[in-house]
Amino acid sequence: MTNSLNTARTALIGAAALFATANAGAAVIDLTGGYNICAMTDGAYVCSGNSDGSTGSGTFPEFVGSPGGRPDTFFMYNTTTNPLEAGNEVGNGLNQNRDVTLGDFAVTSFMGVDVFTFVLDINQLRADPLLSLNHVSIFMGDGSLTGYDPINDTLGGVAATWAMPIDDTIELNYSLVGGSGDGADMFLYVPVSFFAGFGTDAHLQMYSLFGSPNNNNDGFEEWSYLSCSRTDGAVCYTPPPPVEAPEPGSLALLGVGLLGFGMSRRRSKR
Repeated sequence: MTNSLNTARTALIGAAALFATANAGAAVIDLTGGYNICAMTDGAYVCSGNSDGSTGSGTFPEFVGSPGGRPDTFFMYNTTTNPLEAGNEVGNGLNQNRDVTLGDFAVTSFMGVDVFTFVLDINQLRADPLLSLNHVSIFMGDGSLTGYDPINDTLGGVAATWAMPIDDTIELNYSLVGGSGDGADMFLYVPVSFFAGFGTDAHLQMYSLFGSPNNNNDGFEEWSYLSCSRTDGAVCYTPPPPVEAPEPGSLALLGVGLLGFGMSRRRSKR
């Protein structure tokens, strides 16, 4: 498992020719047609998966998941607050509602941009394999945010750090991957630049909404991420250094220098 997610990521980078720029900003992003189809949404990249590597229970470092078999739309997000609010469909095991901080994430490159990599594993019936992902939002705080507001796209009153446009839908196809535990169904690459100003101890909470028009009909869905502790050669996230403001003394010297420059120009004109 150590290299499986990283190998899949490398395969997607190698498939850059399939990048579906025509889908950028579209209301429906269709990833059902084959492996390694990619599109852009609000500055991030989403790609259909492949069957490279295992995503089975116990090997997939999930941090938020659903119990599965939901007959209608459902949402889920990880939180350190218990009990969970009604409708937050986190289940199938306590390890599927995990606390994660930015210091846990690996920083890799996709399409020449430094990104955090999120991995989605879905489970559907082979006879009815399509699943709709209606929204994804990422919130930063202390990990205890709860109470999602779908009108304002906030969690606990906090605005999203990154989010899909509210009217976008991503269509996924379970049949592209060989079976339960065999490969990932979607990759989400969010540029690290969205998280500027947050330290390694900042908690990340991911909200996702599924089910319209294609609802879940079989097993659970779960999100994982590319972790720097589980991937050989990965670089752990470190906050960018703050931009240093000039010291007051330096500003004063700069002002004197500009003043002298202006006076010399006036003398030369005379």
